[in-house]
Amino acid sequence: MEQFHYRHRQLPVWFIIMVLSFWLLSLMLICAKSRAALVLLLPSVIFTTVFWGLTIEVNSKEIRLCFGLGLIKRTICRKKIDQVTQVRNRWWYGWGIRLTPHGWMWSMGELDAIELTYRNNKKFRIGTNQPQFLLKALTNS
Repeated sequence: MEQFHYRHRQLPVWFIIMVLSFWLLSLMLICAKSRAALVLLLPSVIFTTVFWGLTIEVNSKEIRLCFGLGLIKRTICRKKIDQVTQVRNRWWYGWGIRLTPHGWMWSMGELDAIELTYRNNKKFRIGTNQPQFLLKALTNS
């Protein structure tokens, strides 16, 4: 297995605040012996496990993306990529896995992104808070 020359995990502050708020509210409801606590706590634990961060890894052969513990992941063969450019997403594209007017996007809510144009002219965006480093990793190898 080839070693990755770029690896970055994004964990936005807004995500941490949102998750902690749900957990705090659930804890308060548990202390009040409310059954509503399970309704809030269970989905937030599942959501946190699946989406707690976006990891981007790059080596000379592939780009790997995974959310959370890796239950949702994608591997992109670099031979399929024709062009790499730095772009800016619209705020309403949101976060997570989205189909945008520019193709599929994986993001943790970052407006900056790297757009991959495949040889078949389809596009894929990777939202990142380190666009210049990711672009350098993709263009230098």
